[in-house]
Amino acid sequence: MTLDRVRSWRLALSPYWKHLALFALGAAACVLGYLFLLSLTGLGRQGPTAGILPVVVLAASVSWLTLRSLRADRLPSALLGFTRDVRPLTHFALGFLGGSVLAGLWLAIVMAITGASFLPNPTFRAGALLGACVFILFNNAAEELVYRGYAFVRLADRYGAILAIGITSSLFALLHLQAGIPLLSVLAGVLTTGLVLGAVFARWRSLPLALGFHVATNVIQEASGLRSSPASLFAPTYPLSTSVVSNATLGGIALVNVVLAVGLFLVDRRSGVASARSN
Repeated sequence: MTLDRVRSWRLALSPYWKHLALFALGAAACVLGYLFLLSLTGLGRQGPTAGILPVVVLAASVSWLTLRSLRADRLPSALLGFTRDVRPLTHFALGFLGGSVLAGLWLAIVMAITGASFLPNPTFRAGALLGACVFILFNNAAEELVYRGYAFVRLADRYGAILAIGITSSLFALLHLQAGIPLLSVLAGVLTTGLVLGAVFARWRSLPLALGFHVATNVIQEASGLRSSPASLFAPTYPLSTSVVSNATLGGIALVNVVLAVGLFLVDRRSGVASARSN
């Protein structure tokens, strides 16, 4: 065996890559367990518990996996923004406010391009909205721990924030594509939203902040009727429903997301440069 091959094997089996691979396998196992529970009678999204039990199990298992992975690398949970000084609940609230503003911009784009009108939803059920909000909270918590948690920190520390944002956002998009969401919607909506969430985490290194941002965008989509269901307060009607209008809407949302993500990243870079110069 040549020296170069020995070195390549050592690199492949280094603790860094070993721990990342174990985290990825563990996350996949958590998701498979979650999907299995959802498939059981009475535990699915349309069942009496609105899928809450499976998603709570998912969030709990991913939380354990994240803490275990951090400990394996002797890293503190403070790297994810979980400290008393940071005030996680305050960061979550601030993130929720920011995500609400972004979702409001999406809503404005939809109304401006499609001419949509929003009337009270006759099938609305308060219990459905409450169940949807609980499901979204735990589901998004699991997603943030996987995509903007341990793996993001490890990738960013070694390869930089840009690559970490790109990799995690791409994986975030692939999971939604696998779930059956149309490709264009995944590219324009999910992928670019992942870029925003990645930029938020990279800028402040606060998972509660990114989680609040993520939860707000999903709750507002559910409540406003952008995702029509019994949890929606409003039932939108779209007088213009051509594919051209739909593409323009997705393009507008993607543009807003990309501008925001790039802006957050550039602000982070400039603040870092200014701090270095002052020192």
